Amino acid sequence: MFELIPIMIPILITDVINPVLFAAAIYALGTRKPYMTTGFLLFGWFLAYFGSGIVLAIGLDAIIDFFSNPRPIDFVIEGVIGVLLLWLGFRIMRTGDNPKKEKEIDKSEEISPASAFIFGATLNLIGMPFALPYFAILDQILKADLGWVEGIAALFIYNLLYLIPFFFPIFIRLFLREKSDAIFAKINEWMEKISKVIMPALLLLLGIALLADTISYFATGKSLF
Repeated sequence: MFELIPIMIPILITDVINPVLFAAAIYALGTRKPYMTTGFLLFGWFLAYFGSGIVLAIGLDAIIDFFSNPRPIDFVIEGVIGVLLLWLGFRIMRTGDNPKKEKEIDKSEEISPASAFIFGATLNLIGMPFALPYFAILDQILKADLGWVEGIAALFIYNLLYLIPFFFPIFIRLFLREKSDAIFAKINEWMEKISKVIMPALLLLLGIALLADTISYFATGKSLF
């Protein structure tokens, strides 16, 4: 499982640049029960992402040899994902349009912790078609020679690491109450810039890496990672 770390980190960095979830967390922190509401929002997102990952992994491979030895079809899937990542990277670079920003958050009414949980899960499921980095890590887990338990553990760790940065706003609000709004505004502005500049570059690099691995496998019979 630890051999996945070198490829997991760049995928995670690309995936975690999510202005939608950050904006939702900031909104939740402005409700009457800020910390509980935000916690339920993130928990809903986590369960939806983790559960979807398991379902998608099963769909990408046969249930019987779930998380088994890599086969040519795994590298075909990897190549397709690489092409899609390149397409998305070029699209964002050309137009500045990040698909993750296309979903607006309704701020018209107060949300309860239970509603926040559903809201977080719904946001995740709506954005799943655009979560190409997540498809990339699923493919890498399927390619690795892992047992069923190790595969699930690797996916769980990825989702847990993904969620950690989105808990930072909670600590900022907790310890810097008066200054938190200004800090959130700056962070949000920074994430907007990141999603327009750095994110397409990361997507392009990740796409090139996956395509190179696919080409290497079919040309030499060996995987690069």
